[in-house]
Amino acid sequence: MVKSILHNLIDLLPETDTETIYKVLIKFIPSSEPLPDEKQAILRSEKEIAAGEVIDFNSINWQ
Repeated sequence: MVKSILHNLIDLLPETDTETIYKVLIKFIPSSEPLPDEKQAILRSEKEIAAGEVIDFNSINWQ
């Protein structure tokens, strides 16, 4: 079966069923464990967010 057939089938679904189909499909996507440095970065960012040490995206002067 080709992916285009799956795309067409999904397009035929009623909107009320999209969340259910999403939950089923997401289980087939392989996941990987973060690398040690990625884990450290995630923990650091969570601490910075909790401490309010972040800048709001809209507050950044991009010029």
